Amino acid sequence: MKKIILFFLISLVSVSSMAQRPLYKRHHVVNKVLKEIVKDKDFKPAGFGFYAIDSKTGRIIAQYHPDKALRPASNQKLLSTATALELYGPDYQFETKLEYTGVIDTSTHILHGNIIIKGGGDPTLGSKYFDETKGHQFLKQWTQAVKRLGIDSVAGAVIADARIFSWDIVPVSWSWTNTGTYYGAGACGLSIFDNYYTIYYQTDSVIGDTAKITKMIPEVPYLTFDNQVTGDTVSDDESDILGGMYCNMRYLRGKIPLNKTNYKEKGSLPDPAYFAAYEVEKILKQNGIRFKDKPTTIRLLKMDGKQVDGVPVVITTTYSPSLSEIITQTNVHSINLFAEHLLDLSGMKLIGKAQTEPDAKAVMNFWKEKGMDIQGMALTDGSGLSQYNAVTARQMVFLLNYMKHNSPCFDVYYNSLPVADSAHSGTMDEIFTGTPAEGNLRAKSGTIDRVKAYTGFVTSRSGRKIIFSMIVNNFSGSSGNARAKLIRLMVALADLKK
Repeated sequence: MKKIILFFLISLVSVSSMAQRPLYKRHHVVNKVLKEIVKDKDFKPAGFGFYAIDSKTGRIIAQYHPDKALRPASNQKLLSTATALELYGPDYQFETKLEYTGVIDTSTHILHGNIIIKGGGDPTLGSKYFDETKGHQFLKQWTQAVKRLGIDSVAGAVIADARIFSWDIVPVSWSWTNTGTYYGAGACGLSIFDNYYTIYYQTDSVIGDTAKITKMIPEVPYLTFDNQVTGDTVSDDESDILGGMYCNMRYLRGKIPLNKTNYKEKGSLPDPAYFAAYEVEKILKQNGIRFKDKPTTIRLLKMDGKQVDGVPVVITTTYSPSLSEIITQTNVHSINLFAEHLLDLSGMKLIGKAQTEPDAKAVMNFWKEKGMDIQGMALTDGSGLSQYNAVTARQMVFLLNYMKHNSPCFDVYYNSLPVADSAHSGTMDEIFTGTPAEGNLRAKSGTIDRVKAYTGFVTSRSGRKIIFSMIVNNFSGSSGNARAKLIRLMVALADLKK
């Protein structure tokens, strides 16, 4: 009896071990390349997970530690975009309302009240990524709408209302080195201009001289800078913008190349809602409308123990591009800000609140209910910028397989993924030229410090529709070298003849 039990236990261990090893016994190009990558010296200290299946049959093509929980970087955007698409559908649009409170005196043309910007969580207001939102068009439309009311003076202020989302606009798990940069801009209930500004440096030929700030676009006059950025013999940008949410001091540190004019660095707006109020007041003043009080926000008023009285009247409503368009830009250009907004949008539907940490847990539970095994998964933001996220390659493949076979929005989702083709823009252009993956493979890439990941779809030479995910953490060598190894594996999937 003891021998039988021992044999049974040994068998269980063997089966478990086999599930974690690559299926090298299947002699094909994918396993050949996989074996070489696993044995590569740069991947020796790394955590590496890989999983690829035939989407029609579900059969495993190749795998290596598919259940190892790893940081996914921007592959996490696939979860955020899929969830929002499933919950709201491709035609959903965010709304931003311009309102007023009080009474308009038609004889004196005075509004005895306030102009309110009611944020609806739209990440695209004034965004550069869409033709209909770029160029400050909405500000011109709002000005015309206010002028049509016959107002030339406001006995109050422009007040920004961003309460639809949590006021904790930056996830607590984000690194200090990220929060001041443009890609660390947090999701605000009233976002504007992609929540970033650009400063322009000028450097001379002397190593160690402080880089001069020549201009800022858009102008954010209340921001102050502790500038210790210097010129040096570096070839790339080695500078940082440091600062937290709602803090108007920014600390500029690091090095940039010598002899540069208009060298750009982008930083996150510390309070997008306040800046929106500031910009609206500025353009209304330029068009002859005076204000008694300075621009402010509901958050700032609440901190002072004040509130806005009166029932708001809608002046005009601005609609975002469709959710399908936003998701496409999110995945093609890997826009962290959009992904964070989509996470909060999902949280509103799932748990009735838009706050990063509980929203992320709600997304995990959403996919658990769809049949995903979420063991090992940890989501702490929507974009993948946090170092505390963890997913497995198997979970990412489940996600894409679910969308393919169960979602009515699959075509929108699939078409949002970057194409491995130099003719397309995005994060996958020009790296597969001349390979069987060119124009054939669609995938989302992910990159943060010591993390590379790719998840997507490809059709093999034999016509198999393959879904795959590969994630590597803590590799040795450069990010470019890790990328090259994973590209080889993706090309091998496209080149599979079995």
